[in-house]
Amino acid sequence: MLNLKILLLSRKFEIHSSRRLVEEGVSRGHTMLLWDPEWPLTRLKIRPDIIIPRISSFQFSKAVKVLTALEKQGCLSVNPSQNYTVARNKWFTYVALTEANIASPSSYLITRFEETIPLEFPVIIKRLESSKGEGVFLAENPRAIADIFLNTGDEELLAQEFFPEAFGTDVRAFVVGGEIKAAMKRTARPGEFRSNLALGATAEPCELEPHESELILKTIRTLGLQVSGVDLLRTRKGSLVLEANPCPGLEGIEKYSQQNLAKSIIQYAEELYGKHKTSR
Repeated sequence: MLNLKILLLSRKFEIHSSRRLVEEGVSRGHTMLLWDPEWPLTRLKIRPDIIIPRISSFQFSKAVKVLTALEKQGCLSVNPSQNYTVARNKWFTYVALTEANIASPSSYLITRFEETIPLEFPVIIKRLESSKGEGVFLAENPRAIADIFLNTGDEELLAQEFFPEAFGTDVRAFVVGGEIKAAMKRTARPGEFRSNLALGATAEPCELEPHESELILKTIRTLGLQVSGVDLLRTRKGSLVLEANPCPGLEGIEKYSQQNLAKSIIQYAEELYGKHKTSR
């Protein structure tokens, strides 16, 4: 059995997903190093064999710089920094999906307040690098968008087509190494349009249609992600890709799918390292 030095780029061990990955890595005989992006790299005295980045919107810029620096030193990453950056930005993701002819909700980048946008109201407004449902709003009119701009500090925002028939529901598929490992349907709590588990939504296992599986796998190939949570919206226009999260949480989907996804990620890291070593 391999005995790898796996660096988990995460701000603290207490985060459930980080703890699960450490548990599974240790159980498979690996040395698990948890590294906070705030720490100077000069303190890192052990060269990792492979990195599992767990970079959320918090500390994002700093964490990506750390990951990029480690890659320049020759370290292998499960999700490379360049692909991570694209997937973390909702506008970059939309552009990449559109260029690959992957069905997704019509979206528009708002760089400043505009009275008119090329979408019908109501619309979903999203901060470009938000997660867990934070920074996601439902705007009924242009005045609501103006208020969001005031509250978010005039940063760029994504306006996205709203589908009332899918209000408060979506599908999360968990993909590791080009294989869909689990899927769940999420349902928001009453009165809430965001279906994030962090906001009190519930979930249940669900079956994917063959065309949905194809859509999901094409998405992760397009974005170059090896570990990802791909979100689908089932609408009158068919199944549409909302986004692909390169830092998907494990707690909810492991609970509802009864799959050991932390183990799947560690096993994929082993496979990726093995392929990299034999190709050198």
